[in-house]
Amino acid sequence: MLTPIKSIRAKCVDCSGGSFAEVRECPIKDCALYPYRFGKRPGTVEKQKKEGR
Repeated sequence: MLTPIKSIRAKCVDCSGGSFAEVRECPIKDCALYPYRFGKRPGTVEKQKKEGR
């Protein structure tokens, strides 16, 4: 069973035709799922960038 965040990631991959690279390059910034497309909470990703991970 997938977590809600992982389910969003799976939906983004599906929307992008199965291409992980296309998820990264997603042009649909007004999509409600856009901030979650990497399968992580947006705040977590920003925190990791600041910490250099």
